[in-house]
Amino acid sequence: MAKGNKSIWVIFFEGIKIYALNIHKFFLYMAFPVLGQLIGLFIIFGVTYWYTENFQDLIVKYPALNDISTMLICIILCVIPGLLIWAKAFWDYLVSYGALNSMTDGYLNTGRVYDFRAHNSVVTKKTFSFIALWLLFSIFTLVSLIPVFWIIGFIFFIYFILIFQVFTFENGLSPVGYFKRSLQLVKGKFARTFLLMALLVVFTYYLLPAGLGVIFDAVNLTPKFAKIIEIWAYTLPLEPFEQFHITPAMIGLELVKQIIFFIVIGFTLPIRSVCWSLWYNNLASEDGILPVKSKRKSKKVAAKTFKIEKRGIDPEIIRRARLEDDEY
Repeated sequence: MAKGNKSIWVIFFEGIKIYALNIHKFFLYMAFPVLGQLIGLFIIFGVTYWYTENFQDLIVKYPALNDISTMLICIILCVIPGLLIWAKAFWDYLVSYGALNSMTDGYLNTGRVYDFRAHNSVVTKKTFSFIALWLLFSIFTLVSLIPVFWIIGFIFFIYFILIFQVFTFENGLSPVGYFKRSLQLVKGKFARTFLLMALLVVFTYYLLPAGLGVIFDAVNLTPKFAKIIEIWAYTLPLEPFEQFHITPAMIGLELVKQIIFFIVIGFTLPIRSVCWSLWYNNLASEDGILPVKSKRKSKKVAAKTFKIEKRGIDPEIIRRARLEDDEY
């Protein structure tokens, strides 16, 4: 196939192949960003639940706790540990949007997914720009949620879908420039970009969560986890919502489904990042910036076409990834 003109299906299945071949490493990398957020929330709500359930016994044993200021301090102390875990995991999850692109580049050059810290540094060394990029993207998302902007927001979402790849691979651009560059790359390729997005959404947002949900139901995990959440839900003031048939059992079941969905979406982020990095390579080659060559090419050719000054990838990542495990 001609360079820079890969089929969307080739991109999609190549992305799944790269993910499948390195699934253990991607799972290891995404474990804390995904599970850490859940653990942090469980600690926040679990400790708070324990405190409220045992409050009467505590004030009998420790009368000093029967004071509004002391109660607030205790609640804050209960929340802080879980909040810190959640915040760190959430930040790592945001960083992965850029680091996974760098990992894809490293894999295409060396055939290995390696050195997570170095790939993270590709993002963290441009922290200000990265935060500004997320801020602009959040504002764009909020505006797009207004019904009158749904259609135009969706159209521009497709045009802006490569902003994190542009951030990772190209230097010298402002946060607004990442959006402009993505629009420039996707311009004229809207339909194919939309098709790739549709494939990824159906596969990672529908089929895989549904499959894991079936497994949870088959091994009877769904009702067990739902029962735990249901116990907590009984502490909520649900009386005004009873007319809508909202019960603790319903809340427990729905939250379990949402947790399954969140876990699948989180652990399949590498699939989406890999596919969009491959698509970026495909479009950037047509625009004059050569993509990283496949590992099947000779080292001489790969070294010649890998343009570090344009792509912004630390060459130390490539050097260390080429070493065997016992050499590093």
